[in-house]
Parts: sequence; C-alpha cells; structure tokens
Amino acid sequence: MKKQLKDITNIKFGYYAKPKEKGFVKYLQAKNFDDYGILNQEIDSFITIDKKNEGHLLEDGDILFVGKGFRNFAWTYNKSFGPAIASSIFFVIKPNNKNINPDFIKTLFNSQKYQMLFQSMSAGSSIPSIRKAELESIFIDIPDLETQNKIACLNELHIKEIELSNKIIEQKNTLYQNVINQIIK
Repeated sequence: MKKQLKDITNIKFGYYAKPKEKGFVKYLQAKNFDDYGILNQEIDSFITIDKKNEGHLLEDGDILFVGKGFRNFAWTYNKSFGPAIASSIFFVIKPNNKNINPDFIKTLFNSQKYQMLFQSMSAGSSIPSIRKAELESIFIDIPDLETQNKIACLNELHIKEIELSNKIIEQKNTLYQNVINQIIK
C-alpha cells in the first residue's frame, strides 16, 4: 500500500546549539556519519539539557535524515546509544504507526532509488536543501511488517559485511606495509 510520509510519521527539525566538548547528552552532527549513514567516529560534541531543548531528546526508533547539503542519508536512533539530540541539519522523523519499522524507512531512504529522488528534490543556490513539505509528500510503498523487518535485517547484514570488508582491507594494508618494511631493512 502506498502512503505519503506525512501519513505515517511526524517530522520535525533538529535542534541548533553551540556544542561543548564534554557532557552527558551527545549532539549528533553530519560529520559523525559516513555517506551511508553509518556512525563512523566517537562523538565529540555534547549539549546540556534545559527546558528549551529537552523536547528534542531522541526517542527509540527516531530516524535522522540529512536534508541539507550533498549527503542525504538516514540513520535510526536506538536508546542503547545513550541520550542524544540531533543538530539542525537533520530532520527527525518519528513513525506514528506501530506497523512501521523505522529501520525499513532508513533502508529505503539510503537506497539508490530514494537517493536519486532526494537529489532531484534538492533546491538552493549553494547548499542544496530539501524542504519539509517536499519530504512529507514522498510516497512510500509500505509492505506488511514481516517484509519490512526482513528488509531491515538484510540492510543490517549488508552494513556488517561492509564493515568486515573494510577491516579486512585495513589488515591487508597493514600486512603489506609490514612486508615492505621488512624488505627495506
């Protein structure tokens, strides 16, 4: 069944703040992710919670989507990550239906088909930007929950395979450098 994103989610903007180097609540920025939406480094930006920003604390299953710039990717927040707030570069997408797997939406948004769609939607003179209304108007084919779960699981396996491949490449490079260093001695 086809649904518009606005019919199955609530979308708001991330929070703009000047981050600190230490703290309890992580302040997520685009620099913390690679092009595939994989968290790729330790978080080095934090924020202090107050009445103004406490409503921006991420909840389990929130999808962060970068709508500004040349890298449009999605990532799903899990409460095991610890308290976090998304910076204003992100849309925070909250599924409002128990029959929607957030990791399914993340997988779709990171797929080549949707990446091309987002690139065509981007507007702006120097920094491309997707408007909230455009994002809300996207139609998504929503399969049954079992199929969504399978697609999300396949995506997680694919990400793990990429991470393992990258580790193998690193090990091969280290081995190569060691061999060269032994020969040069």
